[in-house]
Amino acid sequence: MGPRSQRGKDTQLTMAGRIILLRHGQTYNNVKHLLDTRPPGAELTEMGRKQALEVGHELATYSGDRLAHVYSSIVLRAQQTAVLATKTFEKARDLEPGTVPLDVVSGIHEVNVGDFEMRGDEEAHINYTKALSGWLHGDPTAALPGGETYKDVLRRYQPTLDQIMDSHDLDDDRDVAVVSHGAVIRIVATHATGVDPNFAFNTYLGNCRFVVLEPNGKKFGSWDVIRWTDSPLPWQETVV
Repeated sequence: MGPRSQRGKDTQLTMAGRIILLRHGQTYNNVKHLLDTRPPGAELTEMGRKQALEVGHELATYSGDRLAHVYSSIVLRAQQTAVLATKTFEKARDLEPGTVPLDVVSGIHEVNVGDFEMRGDEEAHINYTKALSGWLHGDPTAALPGGETYKDVLRRYQPTLDQIMDSHDLDDDRDVAVVSHGAVIRIVATHATGVDPNFAFNTYLGNCRFVVLEPNGKKFGSWDVIRWTDSPLPWQETVV
């Protein structure tokens, strides 16, 4: 499926609400290369806390006064990231603490790896990588033993995004930040936009990096993607 991300000059001038899907900061299990997908999960390392603080400053520049709300998954590392990033966002924007609402929501946690949970051996990572490719390419059978398929992920994640969009936070000129997890962000963003799954597979989403989507009133599957971590988007038109 080709990317639904090319935008002409006229549409680029139109303001649209954006969903910023932000991965959490580094955790102790990230450092150990463990497949940690079930709540509550590991907490942030000192580096992870620093990353969360820094991305708050980054969002203050990127989103600015557009940012209406921050949402977090139920997992500890996501909540810690959301709190720290929101704190520095508000400070950078000279806002009173608590100005930007922050809520924890269900359904947006990491894809469940089943029997491979908390494994960090070579076999586990080989099978995980194979499953990730299948999830991104829309293979309905792709899953780790006892774990989720991509359809399982979308069934719980998409309704949460729908609720966020229905909350009036996502007006034409407003943003919401959704603090979630690396693999599940790539899965949801790929299927929300029709982006090339090979691009999504090969473009790693590091800690506290983010993907930005614009629903633009379209159906899920036809949304626009305007940023994918720090990588260039080769399918987008060059606007002169």
